[in-house]
Amino acid sequence: MAKKFPAIVLCANLVLGLFSWIILSTQTSSLANHAVADKSRTSIGQLVELIRTPLFNDDTISIQVALRSATEDPAIYSASFYNVSNELVTQSKQSGETPENMETVSAPVELQNTQAGTVYIEVNSSPIYSQYRNVFLSWLLLWLLFAGATTYASVKFAEQFARRLRILTNRLPGSAESIVDEISALEARIQPLLSTGGQTDEHVASGYYYSMVTATIKNRQRLNKQLNRENLELLFEKIDYCTSRALELYGGQRIEGSDGSICFYIRSTQSSKQHLLVCLMAVYSLQQLLERLGTKLGVDLDINWTLCSDNLPTLPLFRHHEGMAALKRSSAELADRLEEGVIAIYCTEYNIEELSSIARFQADENNCFVLQGFPEGRQKLLETQILHLAGVCL
Repeated sequence: MAKKFPAIVLCANLVLGLFSWIILSTQTSSLANHAVADKSRTSIGQLVELIRTPLFNDDTISIQVALRSATEDPAIYSASFYNVSNELVTQSKQSGETPENMETVSAPVELQNTQAGTVYIEVNSSPIYSQYRNVFLSWLLLWLLFAGATTYASVKFAEQFARRLRILTNRLPGSAESIVDEISALEARIQPLLSTGGQTDEHVASGYYYSMVTATIKNRQRLNKQLNRENLELLFEKIDYCTSRALELYGGQRIEGSDGSICFYIRSTQSSKQHLLVCLMAVYSLQQLLERLGTKLGVDLDINWTLCSDNLPTLPLFRHHEGMAALKRSSAELADRLEEGVIAIYCTEYNIEELSSIARFQADENNCFVLQGFPEGRQKLLETQILHLAGVCL
């Protein structure tokens, strides 16, 4: 992103410059030729009128004066008058070196419908072409300034935009793979958290894969005795807020929990290790966030976390609610026999070797695995997300 966008802008400027150069070069060349032709036609016409009367009176001196007057114009290098026998009668020429670019123009001088001679002028076209060349050079300078400014601005904008995309991507759950394109990396991180409208319609009948998470506060009764009503309400409000913000990040949905527990689910269209990874990252982030909350408030929160999954139909609602209730019961039963601070997952789709690609586990009982940690790269990503959540919630 940081390189592609400036390259596109630079290419666009080059294409714009090329087409503009072709058009401007053609137009300036045409205008310069017209200007030279107009100058030649006007100058020789005026000169013919000036020498007609002296020629009628056979006044060579006046003809010479008229020619000299014509060459006072910087654009007229020389002016000559030839008689009917094509013999030079008189001539006026500017001093100095002979110009490289000259246009020779002639016109007959008639007296009483009879040709009395011919006037020749040599037009120095270099000043005229130079004026139009200056227009072209001015445009070239402006184009270079415009191309340089837009390319520099695009580089700065692309760097800032790419940096913000990387920051946003690092805050989302997913594997910390090397980033080739920031937008593609962001799409890869967001994709597991979203389900399109087409997917929703497709899976209404077949249902979704639900992962139910239950956070059981093991010392719930002790908290009632330790804290007064006001502090207890403040603690629960903070827990609610932290849970809500964490679920916003991971695409979870909170549902009603039983006494002393928090329940929420994350769903996907099908069972996958990527889905389980998102769920585990959500649970781990919320666990760390609530531990920091307890430390800040000076309260011990002894919580264990359980995750149970199953495919549930969306319709009819009766069967859907039955399936959700069954998941909650399974998750609560698993929580009853676990110690505080444990994150456990009940999974029948994958064994511990297959799950090792997303995190480290310890086998507890049949199809029950206790989370031990994440790979180093993913752990750093989680720490970044937890810091973000802590900054928002605490």
